[in-house]
Amino acid sequence: MPIFRVPGPLGVDVPGAGSLGRGPFNINGIHQAPSCGSNGGCDPYHAMQPHYMAHKQSPLDAPEWDGVVNICYDVKGQRFGELMMSLRDSAISYTQDRRAELSRWDEISKARTKRWFNSSDDEIRDYLLPILDSVIRVLKSLAPENFVYDTAENNVQAGCLPGQGMVLTGVLASVCAVDIVEHRIAINMGFFEAPKMGYLYESHSFGFRDSQLLTLIHEVTHFHDVASSIDDFYGVNNATRNVANVKARMNADNLAAYILAIA
Repeated sequence: MPIFRVPGPLGVDVPGAGSLGRGPFNINGIHQAPSCGSNGGCDPYHAMQPHYMAHKQSPLDAPEWDGVVNICYDVKGQRFGELMMSLRDSAISYTQDRRAELSRWDEISKARTKRWFNSSDDEIRDYLLPILDSVIRVLKSLAPENFVYDTAENNVQAGCLPGQGMVLTGVLASVCAVDIVEHRIAINMGFFEAPKMGYLYESHSFGFRDSQLLTLIHEVTHFHDVASSIDDFYGVNNATRNVANVKARMNADNLAAYILAIA
């Protein structure tokens, strides 16, 4: 019996152009239907579709040293469920660490908020505390069935307009921010190629490139009952260059990088 519940047919093709409410996302190209066989292969298809979901985009950089998940997981399968629950548990642990830091509000805590939000005032602490509590709450509620394929039908069921289906490169995962009951997270093909944790070579320190762990935290912050985060500065490198911008405190990659204590 499959772990995952994936409603409706996969690989739905909805042509047209669209944009997310907070900015344009016209992402076209090669897409993959998630029809994974025993050899881990997937059948590609071509589409020109809109995307209305808040999503995690990845620069096409080389993989981290902790390895690439280079097989096509079946999102209905037990192995993928185990992967996502492992990532969820790690994300909870890191978020709890930041929560404890804010409770101490010592020099290390202030330096961390200064690093990612250009502020070490009590106001940024008061802003982040409820967000971290909400991230922990939603992460703890996630189960394997919260993760679905990114298809037009799944996007509609989550409360958004039809999305673009499985993307071969660029977009790792998507959410519909208004989906605050089910908290569904749509998985794209790029997610399977990202490193799990994103550690630097022979260390437990995080690099600036995308990882599955960073992506999970990034997506959770988008939900309206968490932080209603935005995607104005994609990627950790871009986020760190824009910490002085007032939008940094609302930017998903700033929040995710802060939670993971990226230096």
